[in-house]
Amino acid sequence: MELQQLKYFKTVAQIGKISEAAEALFISAPALSTSISRLEKELGTQLFDRTNNRIILNQQGNIFLRYVNQVFNTLDYAKNELRQSLILQGQHVSLACVATSQWTDLITAFSVEHPHFTLSCTSIKCSELSNTGFPVQHNFLFASEDTIPAFLLSELDSIKVFNDEAVIVVHPNHPLANRDSVKIRDLMNDTLILPMQNFSLHEYLASLFAVENMPIPSGSAYSHIAGMELAAKGFGIAFAYRHSVNNTMNLRFIPIDTPCPPPTFRLYWRKSHILTEDEKIFKSFVESYYGHS
Repeated sequence: MELQQLKYFKTVAQIGKISEAAEALFISAPALSTSISRLEKELGTQLFDRTNNRIILNQQGNIFLRYVNQVFNTLDYAKNELRQSLILQGQHVSLACVATSQWTDLITAFSVEHPHFTLSCTSIKCSELSNTGFPVQHNFLFASEDTIPAFLLSELDSIKVFNDEAVIVVHPNHPLANRDSVKIRDLMNDTLILPMQNFSLHEYLASLFAVENMPIPSGSAYSHIAGMELAAKGFGIAFAYRHSVNNTMNLRFIPIDTPCPPPTFRLYWRKSHILTEDEKIFKSFVESYYGHS
């Protein structure tokens, strides 16, 4: 199987006609048909259904296209990282985070101690991990254990960084502001400012509501910062992880009393990847920062 074959396959899948795909690829239609047939023979299955003058991806073709797209995306990421490396000519680490707000203090502390490093930090949804895995363009992944799909576990090494807990966030004048803790049912007669779906906090809150045999309310969902601002204006009850809170807005943060164990957050990296010196420095800093050295 050659990269050129995959390019031919991808083009045919996108266009849906051998003749037009051949024109786009600057090859003859018979040559393109032969290439597709050889690919199907090598894979041991047909990738297209042929109907009249069209060629349409079947179920197996759609599965294969997903992985072919990953191949070309990976190559694009590699090109971009090489360009970035040439531009920066310095130390660099790329992070993917399922809950970006939890790592602000860590990233700030690292940047202060290592001012010559550049860090890129990208927020990633739980569904992205389930659908495409750990994005290849990132060196490390910060995520809770329960958001890592089973197929990824055998591919990753990790260190535990902390257990976290969910808290409600309210204005100091809110009726719940002076409570030591609250239960989910205490919140049901108020306006709830829910976190964005497909992120770690929303998934965890859904499990807390499920324990109470209650569906998590549907409706508007907000980013961490927007939720804090709405709570500060007395709009309702927002939610956060303990490690993501700060008190610059003079808010109250109250733990949620639940039998559910707190989620465990870890720093992940690929087993197959030998850490560079830059990555070792960052990993060691994380271990030291959270007291795991």
